[in-house]
Amino acid sequence: MKKKEINYQLMFGKAINDQDEVVRNLPREWESYDSRVVRLAFGTYKLQCFCERLIVRYESPWVEFGPLEAGRLYLLNKHHWSPQDVQEVGLPDLLLLLHEELIEMKLNQEEWEPVQEWASHMSCYPALAKSAPNP
Repeated sequence: MKKKEINYQLMFGKAINDQDEVVRNLPREWESYDSRVVRLAFGTYKLQCFCERLIVRYESPWVEFGPLEAGRLYLLNKHHWSPQDVQEVGLPDLLLLLHEELIEMKLNQEEWEPVQEWASHMSCYPALAKSAPNP
């Protein structure tokens, strides 16, 4: 199969846009608006990167997985659940169910670049940089 091109800049930008309304409805805090949006978007972005890695891992000639399906298959294999147990699992559920994996996951350089470009000047950057690729 041909390698899928992933636009990480676009993927991170979408994660940021998706969190914009959420942050707009939160009470004000010491952290800047932009930093809060990026910090919240980062979890969703890492989940998307994780699921993209799973798509590559589970690649086969007989089935093509999307991010959600790959995440569900990971849960099936990890917890020995049945397909019925995960059929209602959505991306927000995956964010919670895969929390430990996402905390431990280091982004590769290609995945990290959009985060660095968007957030390097923000107060959230040191927390996000824990997921940066090792030098």
